[in-house]
Amino acid sequence: MIHPKLKLTVPWELIELEAQRQIIRVLAMPELERLAIMPDVHLGYDLCIGGVALLRGVVSPSFVGYDIGCGMCHVNTGATLRELGIDSIDARKKLFEHMVIAVPAGTGKKACIDAGFLFSSASGDAALDKKVKPFIHTQFRTLGSGNHFLEIGVNAKNEVGVTIHSGSRRAGYEIASWYIRKGRFLSLDAELGRAYLADMDWALGFALANRQAMMRRVLETMKLNKHQVQKLTSPEVMVNENHNHAVPAGEGLTLHRKGATPAEKGQPGVIPANQRDGVWVTRGLGNKEFLSSASHGAGRKLSRGEARNVGSVRELEKIMHGVTCRTDKGVLDEAPWVYKNIDAVLAAQEGVLVEIIDHFKPLIVLKG
Repeated sequence: MIHPKLKLTVPWELIELEAQRQIIRVLAMPELERLAIMPDVHLGYDLCIGGVALLRGVVSPSFVGYDIGCGMCHVNTGATLRELGIDSIDARKKLFEHMVIAVPAGTGKKACIDAGFLFSSASGDAALDKKVKPFIHTQFRTLGSGNHFLEIGVNAKNEVGVTIHSGSRRAGYEIASWYIRKGRFLSLDAELGRAYLADMDWALGFALANRQAMMRRVLETMKLNKHQVQKLTSPEVMVNENHNHAVPAGEGLTLHRKGATPAEKGQPGVIPANQRDGVWVTRGLGNKEFLSSASHGAGRKLSRGEARNVGSVRELEKIMHGVTCRTDKGVLDEAPWVYKNIDAVLAAQEGVLVEIIDHFKPLIVLKG
């Protein structure tokens, strides 16, 4: 498809029909200035996953979505498997068991700690405050469910890396739901639009703090000392990027990314494939044609409903052999075969949107 406002990283005919329809609807909006589509594109809510939309005069809560600030954190510990004492399957199984306790995963799981966060909606709505507040502490430092994960892998140098994918949990969901009910688009000049941006920023900060807290807990579980943990989780060392956000871009413009990551020139990033193939560490190239963005992963090719009817536990056990992880029926909708071919997704953006600088193959994967 050729459209003056559209930039594709993959041929139009390779995009699923429902995602094509979403793209066409967005292109018809008078508020749209430009739309870039990443190679992991698939059906999303309102804006397709892998969509980057530059809008004029408005911000769209539905284009950001329900999991505000969902994103990735990654650290390379610089230590080998042997140095960390996890060079055997038995040692990795023991670490997995400790991780399950240290980082609660799954729907509604609670850590029940003092998050040090307060929330008072910029909208002034007391009911929204009341909905958000209970989840600030109970779900802080928890992984969540679905495609959220905690992964320990190793690169070609035998260095151990840790990657965490999670978001703002139910607190962010409640904020998103409240504003989405108010409208698809909110004027940047209106009080409600400004309030959304403020509350969204709060959720972005909460999501990052949540990932940082989990990262610290994992590194402590791996027996790294306090100094090492502090260094590895510092902003200068830990890679962090989120893929559900809206960013004011000046001159009345707002850049929305839904399941797409920032890839400004020199910006470090992470592109996960699936729980078998691991994660790729990248560096952004700042391609303005594609709104300085990149894919947030491989992208699903099967919905969760479809995935549960494809493959079996036995097949999952076989394909995940050698990786310490869950292989029960409850995670079949996150099996490697439900995701697109990562080689094709990377090839569509390497040298165009990002350069690949490292790869970590998984040894331990924790999913909700």
